[in-house]
Amino acid sequence: MNGRGLGLLSWRTRWELIEFLRNSIWIVPAAFVLVAMVMGVLLPDLDERTGVVIGVDYGASAAQGMLGAMAGGMITFTGFVFSILLLAVQFGSSQFSPRMLRRFLRDPTTKISLGMFMATFIYALLVLRTIEPVSNKDFIPDFSVSVSILMLLVSMFLFLRLISQTTQGLRVAAVVKIVGDEGTRAISGVYPEPVPEGGEADPTALPVAPGGPRAVTFDRDPGILQSIDHRGLVRMAREADVAIELVTSIGDLTVTGSPIFRIHGDGEVDVEALRRSVAVGDERNMRQDPAFVFRLLADISSKALSPGVNDPTTSVQALDQIELLLRLVAGRKLLPGEIVDEDGAVRLVFPAPSWQDFLSIALDETRLFGADSIQVMRRLRALLEDLLKAVPEFRRPAVENQIAMLEASVERSFIGDADLISAGTRDRQGIGSPR
Repeated sequence: MNGRGLGLLSWRTRWELIEFLRNSIWIVPAAFVLVAMVMGVLLPDLDERTGVVIGVDYGASAAQGMLGAMAGGMITFTGFVFSILLLAVQFGSSQFSPRMLRRFLRDPTTKISLGMFMATFIYALLVLRTIEPVSNKDFIPDFSVSVSILMLLVSMFLFLRLISQTTQGLRVAAVVKIVGDEGTRAISGVYPEPVPEGGEADPTALPVAPGGPRAVTFDRDPGILQSIDHRGLVRMAREADVAIELVTSIGDLTVTGSPIFRIHGDGEVDVEALRRSVAVGDERNMRQDPAFVFRLLADISSKALSPGVNDPTTSVQALDQIELLLRLVAGRKLLPGEIVDEDGAVRLVFPAPSWQDFLSIALDETRLFGADSIQVMRRLRALLEDLLKAVPEFRRPAVENQIAMLEASVERSFIGDADLISAGTRDRQGIGSPR
């Protein structure tokens, strides 16, 4: 579908279509199979019409045996690879977080590899049917057979690439790095403005209409609010000379019949257009929800600290990435959650997480679940003390509050003087940094 065709769709329809394409694992393989079917029909016909041998000259029995073995082997091979991927996905979701499953489904290497494997199987079958037909027993589609060999070589290369990427992608360092990179893009997209030197301003007063603001209810099936059309909402508010307030926060459950917008002002706004400017799904999405990035990293850290796993080093690796993202967030303007038009009038107001919210999401659960781990306590102290020096002055009280809660956790968990002193020491590696 071209850009013009997409432009005819509503914002919500475009969002849902793009998310469907990104999350569906079968679309790319289906496209590969379709192309293979076209090639399997056209290339043998081209071979027969031209009569030119391009590639290797095959005998009938050799071509039949080769294509038959390729077709039978590739379908078995595809099932084997799919089983490996299922095991890898199961291990990754149980080791890190069930919310990491979508990352595996979106991996383009997986989709392309499965598509190539299936395409090679289908193509080999279609070419095999043209060898020794009743009407022409001397015809051998040499070029078509050579193409099948090339497809087999590409499949083997993709298999090696898939195995390498899957095994590397299950390493803790690789997983937290991927999540961190996606989080960096999300934070930069949602919070593009640097933090003001004098601190963040208070929310602007919204226009007051007789009877108070008008509520717009949500009319679809319940779901997690994933995204809103910021530009479209600002445009509608400007045209009607009103301010639109988003009641539900990005990432919250949206219930059918509950208020999702409030309209401040006397102007008339198309209610159905407002409802089409929000997108919901079955789980949170990073694109407009940077807090979800910290949720994923906190999940990885918390799961590593569970009694059944007891892997504080993984928690420390997650904290390394959390620190990088917190430093990035600390340098961005977070509040108030509002967008103004060209004339400086507030047109869209929405709930936005504060600096304290980001700190709480990122660190609270790790501090609670890792209270008995000297390694985690030491890494948390180093993170907070370094963060205290890096953040703007007006954001330091929230960091100091986190340090106070960390010290209280250490005092509750460690009784002996030696352990208490050790757990209260800063260490960027948790345990092992040169002193």
